[in-house]
Amino acid sequence: MTGHPAAGSRSPARAQTRRSSKTVRADLLHAARAVFGERGFSGARTREIAERAKATEQMMYRHFRTKEELFEQAVFEPFTHVVDEFIVEFTERSVRGLSDEQLARTYVTGLFGFLRENRRDVLTLLTMRAHHPELFSTGPLDKLFPVLERAVDIGRRDHGQEAANARLTVRVTFGMVLSAAVLDETLLGMDADQEGDQLVDELTAYVMAGVIRRAP
Repeated sequence: MTGHPAAGSRSPARAQTRRSSKTVRADLLHAARAVFGERGFSGARTREIAERAKATEQMMYRHFRTKEELFEQAVFEPFTHVVDEFIVEFTERSVRGLSDEQLARTYVTGLFGFLRENRRDVLTLLTMRAHHPELFSTGPLDKLFPVLERAVDIGRRDHGQEAANARLTVRVTFGMVLSAAVLDETLLGMDADQEGDQLVDELTAYVMAGVIRRAP
C-alpha cells in the first residue's frame, strides 16, 4: 500500500531553492550554449534549453523575446569578459605602465581567441543578421567600440599625430581580426590552431599600424 507523503513534505521541484531572476538567466544562457553547440541553431529546440536550465519556456521568454535573441546572447555573453578585460587595462594603462603595443596585443589576443573558439556560432550569427537584422542588437560591441575609439584618439595624440577617423579605424581593425579568426583556412590558407601565435603577432602589428599610422 502506498502511503501519502508526510505532512509538510514537498516534491523535488518545490523543494528546490528559489532562484533569482539573474540566476535563471545565467542558467538559460549556459544551457543554450550547450544545446546550440550540440545541435546548431536550426536543430536546437527551446523546450530542451529550458528543461536543461530547469526552467519553463514561459520563463525563458521572459528573459529572451525570441530564439534568435537567445542565440545572440548565448554566443556573445562570454565576449563581455573580453571587453571588460580590455577596458580595465586601458583605464589603468598608466598605473600598470602598459605600452601601446601591450594594449593592442591584449585586445587582439582576447578578441581572436573568443572568435576562434566560437567561430561556427559567429558565422551562423552573421548569416542570420544579414537576412534578419531587425532581430538582433549589437550587444557588447556597443560597449567596446567607444572605448577602442578613445584608445585610437589617445594613441595618436600621445604620438603627436593628427586625429583620424577613429570610428572607421576601429571597425576596420575589428573586421580584420574577425575574418582572420573565422575564415583562416578559406581566406588565409592556414590553420589558426597551428599558427595562432604568429597570426596574433601579425594582427597586432597591423592594428598598431592602423592606429599610429606609421610612416612607410
